[in-house]
Amino acid sequence: MSEWPLVVFTLAVQLSCGLALAATVCDLAGDRSDAAMRTVGIAIFPAAAVGLLASLLHLGRPLSAWKSLYNLGNSRLSLEILLTLLFVLAALMYSHSWWAHRPDHRIATGVATSLLALAAVASSTTVYLIPSQPAWNSGWVPVSFFGTALLLGGAASVALLNLQGSRDLLGCFLAGAVTGSIMLMISTIWMLANLSRALPDDFAAARLQEALQLVASQHPVALGLHLLLNVVVPIALAVLLWFGRSSAGPPPRFRLLVFAAIAIGAFIGRNLMYLVVTRPRQF
Repeated sequence: MSEWPLVVFTLAVQLSCGLALAATVCDLAGDRSDAAMRTVGIAIFPAAAVGLLASLLHLGRPLSAWKSLYNLGNSRLSLEILLTLLFVLAALMYSHSWWAHRPDHRIATGVATSLLALAAVASSTTVYLIPSQPAWNSGWVPVSFFGTALLLGGAASVALLNLQGSRDLLGCFLAGAVTGSIMLMISTIWMLANLSRALPDDFAAARLQEALQLVASQHPVALGLHLLLNVVVPIALAVLLWFGRSSAGPPPRFRLLVFAAIAIGAFIGRNLMYLVVTRPRQF
């Protein structure tokens, strides 16, 4: 798949956004227990850095990527690159504060990082909302991007969190993951409805019908796996952890495996997103 750098870029940035939100919520709540949240805070920058590096692989000349900032006033892509760079720099400072056990000014850094993360994700959605791509030019794309950020961030935080004595944080992260799951379910239904709509432009209408045929008829298994891993599995995990009898919950290895399954589901869903426009006959 030639669009894999964009898949990795968007998913990694959205994962990092979700982690930043989770760590910031912890700080704002006054729970500065490094034992419970340190791994979550440290993971923010590596995830963002992976996304940034992956985005460079999509360019024909990665070393000339900085030239895209020249068109900042007129290009949505330039704005996305700028905000992503600022977010990565803020993520570096925020992750370092967790790694070095430095709570001083961490709340301010976390809030700034979270705001930049949300701005970076929002700017990514605008790149796809263009009339020339009717399959993308709909509200399902931003719902999918922000839902993925909540789902991956919440699920990763649950996987990395020390559950002993962290029930309030656990509930917060599970709520975020479930909210993200619901948003992804809504975005999937919205996407199918968008592909089914009638357009006065015959060429655009034919493209939508081809994309709908591709998703619903040629790749229903992929669509089903996306919904299973990103809707059913997170909700089942939330029920298991919240209503489970053991206060320690499932072992970390199990939670990491569940997060890996959720990440695979997100990868499949994002792959389908690019597939409906860029590779209509491949998966």
